[in-house]
Amino acid sequence: MNTALFAVAVTAAAIALTWFCCMRPMLRRRDAADGACCTPAQRIDDQIRAARDELSQFQRARRDAWTGAASPDRHEA
Repeated sequence: MNTALFAVAVTAAAIALTWFCCMRPMLRRRDAADGACCTPAQRIDDQIRAARDELSQFQRARRDAWTGAASPDRHEA
């Protein structure tokens, strides 16, 4: 009986600590919200757009290097 009561008390304490230290601040968007909640969608869209722009620049530079378009001196000779 004492073991079961102790187990219930420890479980209740863990639930209470989780609620007050993690869940409640996240719901109020304070403290833990900065690290635990998702970032705004606009910020992610901006990062994706920047990554795509960078990728297209790399692909363009690679294509120009492969075709020789980056060095016009090669075609003049």
